[in-house]
Amino acid sequence: MRRRQLLQSALTAASTSLLWSPTGHASPGTDHDAYFLKLNDSLKRSGPGRPVMLIDTARMNHNIDKIVGSVGRDKTYRTVVKSLPSVPLLQHVTQRAGTQALMVFHQPFLNTIANTFPNSDALLGKPMPVRAVEHFYAQLTSSKFQPEQQVQWLIDTQERLQQYLQMARRLGITMQCNFEIDVGLRRGGLPEPAALTQALKLVDQYPQHLKVSGLMGYEPHLTGMKAELNHPAVRSVLGLYDGFKNALKSNGMDINKLTFNGAGSHTLRIYERDHTMNDLSAGSGVVMPTDFDTHHLRDNRPALFIATPILKRYEGNPIIPGASGDMGRLYYIYGGKWKAKMASPAATGEPIYESTNQSPVTTSKNSNLQVDDYMFLRPTQSEFVMLQFGDLLTVTDGEIDQHWPVFHQTG
Repeated sequence: MRRRQLLQSALTAASTSLLWSPTGHASPGTDHDAYFLKLNDSLKRSGPGRPVMLIDTARMNHNIDKIVGSVGRDKTYRTVVKSLPSVPLLQHVTQRAGTQALMVFHQPFLNTIANTFPNSDALLGKPMPVRAVEHFYAQLTSSKFQPEQQVQWLIDTQERLQQYLQMARRLGITMQCNFEIDVGLRRGGLPEPAALTQALKLVDQYPQHLKVSGLMGYEPHLTGMKAELNHPAVRSVLGLYDGFKNALKSNGMDINKLTFNGAGSHTLRIYERDHTMNDLSAGSGVVMPTDFDTHHLRDNRPALFIATPILKRYEGNPIIPGASGDMGRLYYIYGGKWKAKMASPAATGEPIYESTNQSPVTTSKNSNLQVDDYMFLRPTQSEFVMLQFGDLLTVTDGEIDQHWPVFHQTG
């Protein structure tokens, strides 16, 4: 009786917060459409019988081409490593996109990049604690990768610049410094051009250890505005960015040789006709988790799916007798509680409760899915979720064809 009460309480809570919301509509009795039915059959034939992460290569290629088209030939497309955390995946994206520019957010990933992308240009996407930087140099094994020319360390404060200088003097190295600037996000970075001018004075004093490589101004606060280039918020971002570029020019810097990075998958398309920034980043837009179903990515296609086997099927719903609609039949799937939303079957009810072991999923009582069939979910994000399933399985024309290992979180 106690268990039944707990489950009923969980159901009541779920009714106010949809945990795995459907992404489409299906008539009663409809299970997978032709696309997911083909994936289901392929997984039943050659899948590992556990939850897996799938990447549809044709859809991914479409998305890469859309991103490259938005960036244009006169700017650099910089691929975001954290959003695509797999060496073969990054190799595929960078080769198709024709870029060697990467944005890196995690020290162990940077060491992996140094070993596997010897010709890359790596810009840090967030400031690294000095101890993390020291670990990078201590663990650097590639003789081909030269950090002095191939890593742009992100500097957000005068204090961090001082820390890096002391480390550079101790190690006898030169560090490229890309300055994080606040263009309206209010998440740190140099707050105004005067702070950049102050930092440049220190760089000028130690040219053998510090070198300016550019600026990075991130502006995801524009995401929900459906903003175009003439939007006041966009003009504000670009105006602030120009103020920092002018400070560089006033201090004798040749800005034609520097990296001016910005954007992300959500906002990259805004700047197709603007040249304030010459280096634009995107990662998640390549595979399109649900958090990226936004205005400027409306032409991109979902390419990333979790597929998980059905372990148990009930003719009705024994937890909620008499349930109807999308809760008339109960299934238990292998695993769960992922950052994900149900993709297929589309007419799926709310989960009764969340479990990382066996999750209860409800459908119409007319569903014909059986034990060992698969259900499919779309991750809400890529960077964390893609690391939870072992090798990524690539899919071409509905058939599994390659296994792509993912990064390790630690070095």
